[in-house]
Amino acid sequence: MSSAVQKSQLDDLLARTLELPVLPATTQKVLGLMSDPDVSIEKVKRLVSTDPGLTAKILKVANSAFYGSYRNIQNLSQAILRLGLNAVRNIVVATSMKNVYKRFGLAEKLIWEQMIGSALAASVIARHTRTVDPEDAFIGGLLHDIGKVVINNEYPERFAKVIERVYNEQVSFEAAEKDVFEFSQRDVGAFVVKKWGFPETLELLIKFFDDKEALSRDKQLAHLVAIIALSDRMCQKFGMGWRKGGGSEVSFGNLPEILGLDETVMPQLSESVKSVFEQGAELY
Repeated sequence: MSSAVQKSQLDDLLARTLELPVLPATTQKVLGLMSDPDVSIEKVKRLVSTDPGLTAKILKVANSAFYGSYRNIQNLSQAILRLGLNAVRNIVVATSMKNVYKRFGLAEKLIWEQMIGSALAASVIARHTRTVDPEDAFIGGLLHDIGKVVINNEYPERFAKVIERVYNEQVSFEAAEKDVFEFSQRDVGAFVVKKWGFPETLELLIKFFDDKEALSRDKQLAHLVAIIALSDRMCQKFGMGWRKGGGSEVSFGNLPEILGLDETVMPQLSESVKSVFEQGAELY
C-alpha cells in the first residue's frame, strides 16, 4: 500500500473517529492573517484590539522579563512592534489552548503545564543555540504533543490506561499507546494543526517527531526536534507537567551534544530554563 493511500486512510479514520477541537474565532482569524506573508502590523492590531482579554495578555507578555522588556509598553502597537508578528501569533495560540480541553482536571492541568513548559524552554534553548528561530521553537514546543489533548478529550479512560502503563511499567508513551489506539498521538497532532491552518513545517515536525530516519533527511527539522526533546527533558527534570523520575535522575542524553551545547554551559542554561518556568508559566 502506498504512503499516499495510507495517509488518506489515516486522515479518513481520524476525521471519522475524533471530534477535533475548534479554536476561538479571534485565534482562527489571527492564523488566517498570518498566512499572508505581506500582512501588516495595523491589520493584526485592528483584529486583536477587538478582544480586550487578548489585548491585555499581549501587553502583559510584552512587558515581561521573558521577552527582555526594558521599558513600560502601554499600547498594542508598541507591544506588537516589540514582540514581532510571530511572537504575537504564538501568544494568541498559547492563550487559546486551554479552550481546546473538554474538561480541566488534574490530568489536563499536567498536560497543559507540559505544553507551556516545553514552549518556554524551547524558546530559551533556541535563543542560546542561535540556530532556530525562538518563535518557531516556542510554537513547536507548545503543539508537538497536542495529539495527547485531543485523544484525552475523546477517550479519557483509554488515555488514562496509557499514562498508567507509562508510569507503572516504565514503558514509553509511544509503546503504550500502540496497544490501545489505532493511531498515534503524533498522527492526531499533525492532522489537527493541518486542519487549524498552521504551516506545513509544523505538521511535519509533529508527524516525524519520533522518526529518526525521516529526520535524518532534514537537518533543520531534526535540530528543532532536538531542541524540543531537550525542553521536554527539562520539564521532567524541573517538575513542569507529568512527573516521572524527576530531579537528578533525568538525563539529557546526547541532546546537548547534538545541539552543540558544551557540558560547561548546561548548568547555566538549566538555571535559565528554571527561571523561565517560575516566571513565564504565570503569563499563560
